Amino acid sequence: MAAIVRSPLNHIIYMDESIQSPKDLEGKTVGYPGIPVNEPLLKTMVESSGGHVEEVELIDVGFELGASIIAGRVDAVIGAYINHEVPVLEHKGYHIRYFNPVDYGVPSFYELVMVTNDQTWAEQEDVIRAFWRGAVKGFEYMKARPEESLDILFAHQDQANFPLIREVEEKSLEILLSKMETGAEPFGSQTEQAWQETITWLLESGLVDESPVLEDIFVNLVE
Repeated sequence: MAAIVRSPLNHIIYMDESIQSPKDLEGKTVGYPGIPVNEPLLKTMVESSGGHVEEVELIDVGFELGASIIAGRVDAVIGAYINHEVPVLEHKGYHIRYFNPVDYGVPSFYELVMVTNDQTWAEQEDVIRAFWRGAVKGFEYMKARPEESLDILFAHQDQANFPLIREVEEKSLEILLSKMETGAEPFGSQTEQAWQETITWLLESGLVDESPVLEDIFVNLVE
């Protein structure tokens, strides 16, 4: 229905200065959170830089991505978000480096999207469009008043179980805002080209068996 974050947040992150490109992960250990899409992401990035993914050891570290790097259990991780793991680790004093998938053969896919199903869209289109109008107002408020928006976030945080750090969330918001709209692409908009490039990569990577019809997978709420 709408693209919330227009390009990848999922990056390869690492601290080892000897790693200059994904190819340099050969002979090293990369952690990931067990989510299947990370395997072809790593393969594409390593091979596009001239390496062989078979020479990279990939291990499931769950969601202990940052902790795995700090402890030296792995040399790098994939599945880490540059608006979360990176500012968290930098706040702790670590110098983090990262590779953007888009720079190494992966299409600039929509990282976060708003979705519904055919039945809900057919029966409640007016409700969905009203919800989206509210989301746009929220985005515009956040863009115009980032500090006040963070105040709202902190006022409703789950401090007992997941305490937030102001510096981390400020950096996270800065990164997100840069990825939620561009000069030519307003917040929420989608293009056939972006979806087709993503579908082609998914097919080539073996993550899907057949190509869906574009008209069947997205409706552009933003005209």
